[in-house]
Amino acid sequence: MLDTTYEQPTEPSFQQLKGLLRELEDLRATVQELRRQNAELTVLRQTLEAEQRRYHEVFDLAPDGYLLTDLEGVIGEANRAAAALLGVRQDFLINKSLLLFINEAERTALEAQVAQWQSIGRVQTARLPAIVRGRIQLRIHKGASFPADYTISPARDAHGLITGLRWILRDLSESARTEQALREREYHYRTLFDNAGDAIFIHNLTGRFLEVNTVACERLGYTREELLQMVPADINAPESAQGMSDHIERLQHESHAFFESMHVRSDGTVIPVEVNSRIVDYEGGPAVLSIVRDITERKQGKEALARRAAQLALLSEIGRKIAATLKLDEVLDRAVHLVLESFGYHHVALFIIDHEHHELVMQARAGDFANLYPPDHRVQLSSGMVGWVGTHGERLLSNDVQTEPHYINFYPDVIPTRSELSVPIRAGGQTVGVLDVQSPQLNAFDENDIQVMETLTDQIAVSIANAQSYEAARQKQENRSAAS
Repeated sequence: MLDTTYEQPTEPSFQQLKGLLRELEDLRATVQELRRQNAELTVLRQTLEAEQRRYHEVFDLAPDGYLLTDLEGVIGEANRAAAALLGVRQDFLINKSLLLFINEAERTALEAQVAQWQSIGRVQTARLPAIVRGRIQLRIHKGASFPADYTISPARDAHGLITGLRWILRDLSESARTEQALREREYHYRTLFDNAGDAIFIHNLTGRFLEVNTVACERLGYTREELLQMVPADINAPESAQGMSDHIERLQHESHAFFESMHVRSDGTVIPVEVNSRIVDYEGGPAVLSIVRDITERKQGKEALARRAAQLALLSEIGRKIAATLKLDEVLDRAVHLVLESFGYHHVALFIIDHEHHELVMQARAGDFANLYPPDHRVQLSSGMVGWVGTHGERLLSNDVQTEPHYINFYPDVIPTRSELSVPIRAGGQTVGVLDVQSPQLNAFDENDIQVMETLTDQIAVSIANAQSYEAARQKQENRSAAS
């Protein structure tokens, strides 16, 4: 017989509860300790970040030149004073060998010292002198040399391995502080001078350039050395160069002149410029400081506005003259000649669609190519740019006809077309003809030409309709007279 009795779960004893409470208290204490340690770590991290910022500020603003190089002498960090001392920008020094700035007579000895450090520097047990001091002749970048004190100490990583060298450089020349201030001033002056938005030229009163900035070199396509061998007349267009003596004379009386001129790039490109010149004292004598602004875009904008205004005025005049003509042949002939005279296109032709023969008939022409076409010149619909426009009723522009698949030159030996614009003439929702303009120049037409031609074709369509209505009314009147 099976025993079916069960043991009842016993209540936890007092000792067990007491043990659990102790464990809970220990856990709470551990959590509190972790929180305290985390707070301390946060404060420590913030302190380290603040110390790092202060280090960089002290490093960069220190009065002496500070450098950090690898064991080969290649610069990894440099402060402002070091850059000013060596006559270059801070970023120029990075990844450059410090040996490049040491006088050649002393470079060999220091190279040997650096090589010795390089050979033992990566051995953890190596012992280098804590500090090495000496005196060398430093050389300004592309300039004169000067005496300097140097202090070198090894830089180590967390494992004690020597990873680089710390250098402190101090100018020992008699006027060290003055010269350093001048170098810093020169550095800031050169930075502002070369990064100005406009070209800057300084030349003496006889015309020789004394200084030019980077913008001037880039704009004209010359090096600084090339420009310093030139005179203003060398960069001015002939028509502008003739007035330079007048500007110089005016400057000597008024000390300031503001005028427009034309500069010529090394590749022959002419640039319209605005020149603001004044007399200044430079290197102990009078000189002309000119700030020169490229006004190409401004000129183009003004010319575009003037051209657009002239085009609108001419459109109105052309529309009036066409509307005054009632015979269709005269309307078409007058239209092409007015377009040619008003807008200076090389060739203008007007085609009317002959639906019966599926052709476009050249009804009027004017310009350089006019005599090259036969009197009965016709184009099949869909053939060439004119035929495509006559078929589809949409404008077609090609500023390089060699790349246009629809272009056909029917007389390639005599017609030198490079650009072509064809615009449909629409009346009553139907395409009745095409106005075609051509040029032997590449990129001869722009958006203004398209707008003008489309407006003009609307006027021509109205004039054609008026002429046709007039002709129909005249014919009807003649028929009535004959019948009576």
